[in-house]
Amino acid sequence: MIKCVAIDDEPKALEIIKNHVSKIDYLQLENVFTDAIRAVQYLQETDIDLLFLDINMPDINGIKLVKHLNKKPLTIFTTAYSEYAIESYDVEAIDYLLKPFDFSRFLAATNKAKDRLLKYPAISSEFFFVSSGNQKIKLIYNDILFIKGYGNYVTYHTKTDRVMVRTSITECQIELPSNIFIQIHRSTIVSLKWVSRIEDNHVYIADNKFPISSTYRESFLRAIGTK
Repeated sequence: MIKCVAIDDEPKALEIIKNHVSKIDYLQLENVFTDAIRAVQYLQETDIDLLFLDINMPDINGIKLVKHLNKKPLTIFTTAYSEYAIESYDVEAIDYLLKPFDFSRFLAATNKAKDRLLKYPAISSEFFFVSSGNQKIKLIYNDILFIKGYGNYVTYHTKTDRVMVRTSITECQIELPSNIFIQIHRSTIVSLKWVSRIEDNHVYIADNKFPISSTYRESFLRAIGTK
């Protein structure tokens, strides 16, 4: 069972989350808060797996709230403001739901959290491990520039190295924070942290240029807050 908490200064928003959670058998809603300061104290004292969190709240910005926590649960942001999407990569949120979101979108986000917890029950908020040959290699999220897929393999391109892993680009996407790592082509995932510019339907990272395919263009534009 995934223990979760919801924080939002709007009671109606919390009611929607309560209703959605009640339909998902692997979620257990431990508490809800309209007061973010009280919620911080609770989260510092309680082990929680997943946090549903508004961003634009009167007492504290949701992104700053997560940064303030010593124990950081997986976080799904629930907000009416798209402009925080890129900034949210700082806390490696598992997903970013724009209000009003329906149950199917909510379920997709929580499934991603469940997959992450099943694969990496002790996952760090800063790094993860991949299997490459007979090695387990530590990858730091903030160091990954982009990922390229080649059939049954993907290569993680970091600031200093390249790491090839036997997996698909789809499986790779599930393991990565979706507000930071965005798929722009069937064989390419990029880190928003390292995108220097977007021009003529291409993404530029360092000396690399990647096309944005029509299949992923709309979701990419949503992720960067321009749609």
